[in-house]
Amino acid sequence: MAFQSAEKGYAPDFIIRQGIRRLCKKRLEQEGRYAPELAPQQYMQVLQSLKQSPMAVETDKVNEQHYEVPTAFFQKVLGKHLKYSASYFATEETSLDKAEADSLQIYSERAQLANGQNILELGCGWGSFTLWMAGQYPEAQITGVSNSSTQRTYILEQAQLRGLNNIEILTQDINTLTFKEGLFDRVVSVEMFE
Repeated sequence: MAFQSAEKGYAPDFIIRQGIRRLCKKRLEQEGRYAPELAPQQYMQVLQSLKQSPMAVETDKVNEQHYEVPTAFFQKVLGKHLKYSASYFATEETSLDKAEADSLQIYSERAQLANGQNILELGCGWGSFTLWMAGQYPEAQITGVSNSSTQRTYILEQAQLRGLNNIEILTQDINTLTFKEGLFDRVVSVEMFE
C-alpha cells in the first residue's frame, strides 16, 4: 500500500525519504554493516559468488522481453539511428536524432576509432553504433554481437540498403561468446553490461 501511494505521487517527499532510509538501514543490517567484524568475510563471499556466476543471467528471458519486440515499435519510439541507450542532448533544443548522432560521435572519439581497425561491439542492439561506425570508417571491419535474431536481420538489411559491406553480426549469448581467429583493435560496449 505504501509503495503504491508513493508511486502514484500521494506520499509527500519527507515520507518517501523516511521509507528509503528505513529500507537502506534494513539492507545494511542484512549485509552485516552493523557487525564490522563480519564485513571482510561477507565481502569475500560476495566476491567468490561473483567470480563463479555467469557474466549475464536469464538471457533468454531478457531476450524475449526486450530484444524480440518487433522492429516497427522501436522505429516509432526511437530516433533515426534506433539508439536505445542514453543520448547526448547538448541543449534543450537538441532533437532526438541529433542527440543520437552526437552520442555516436562522442563514443567514436573516446574509443579513438579509425579507418582500418578491426572493431568489436558487444551488445550492438539495433545497430546504431555498428552501422554508424561502418559508414564513418569504410576500411574498418565491424563485428557486432547481439543475442537477438530480429536485431541481426534488421542490421544486415540496413547495411545492404546503405551499401555497407564491412559488417558482421554474430547472434550469440554473451556467456558463450566465441570468435574465429584474429584480434580486435578496439572492443566497445555501450550500456550493455548487465
